[in-house]
Amino acid sequence: MTLRTWKTALAATMAFAFSGASALAEYPEKPLTMLVGFGAGGGTDAIGRKIAVEMEEVLGQPVVVVNKPGGGGLVSWQELVAAEPDGYTMAIFLPLNAAIQKYLKTSESWIDPLEDIRLLGMVNADAWGIAVRADQPYDDVEGFVEWARQNPGAKVSDGGPATAYHWAWEALNEKYGLGLKTVTYKGGTAGGLKAVAGGEVVAAGSGAPEASSMARAGLVKMVGIAAEDRNPKAPDVPTFREQGFDFIFGPSRGFAVPAGTPDDVVQVLADAVKAAYDSKGYQSHLEKSGQGGWYLTPEESEAYVESVDAEFKSLIDSAGMLR
Repeated sequence: MTLRTWKTALAATMAFAFSGASALAEYPEKPLTMLVGFGAGGGTDAIGRKIAVEMEEVLGQPVVVVNKPGGGGLVSWQELVAAEPDGYTMAIFLPLNAAIQKYLKTSESWIDPLEDIRLLGMVNADAWGIAVRADQPYDDVEGFVEWARQNPGAKVSDGGPATAYHWAWEALNEKYGLGLKTVTYKGGTAGGLKAVAGGEVVAAGSGAPEASSMARAGLVKMVGIAAEDRNPKAPDVPTFREQGFDFIFGPSRGFAVPAGTPDDVVQVLADAVKAAYDSKGYQSHLEKSGQGGWYLTPEESEAYVESVDAEFKSLIDSAGMLR
């Protein structure tokens, strides 16, 4: 069943009307909470904390980051949709993970991103890519695809069936007629890269920055990343598209509030997210970390989430795992 919040937009509007128009004019008048559904120190946490700092400058109130790891973000989103839709609780949101959870039913209390939340904007997109052992005879996506077609059942590493990195392989299999089999390693991407270097699997899904240290050591090499543009932290790694493969895939991150949050409040927060994205502090973080900058307005974010939802429903259905 869905964890759809019972707090309707009408109820939220009435609550604000009761408190008087001046209360809205003063928003925000107390600290805000930002829920981050992953542990401290990771990529999602870094994005959340950088945006929170910059939002504080715009809103004039503290934005307190609270880590709620678990379920690929689901624990934090469960708490978000149960919160009052008053603009004081927001969360970093990953559309790919939410779609996977929704259609695989990884929990009895999954959320519906099309009904349970409102988007404030997207601020990041990281590209998935393919890392292979350095001594493989091919150096590009075409070579890898040709090899994979000749070796059905070859093993590749992923992050587990409920993760975006697993479904990147499934999408590649579906689109290009491959028969790759996924294996999950402890340690996520790092564990998968070690398995590639050790010859346990033929490839691992990885972002270019994540594989850079092992690439410099001559253990692995990237054949391509599924992005619009090359990553400035790994400028020698070409995109799939420039190699003739129209395939873009990777986790993206934005921010959301509960459904029922008043339009005026959503606009204040959305403007703050945009200002935070444009800030020197956040842009400097993207440049130093290699994480990808990608901004969408709330309206564009909603259309994007709808497309992701439909795409993953079809993909999971084609894999015979739709629930």
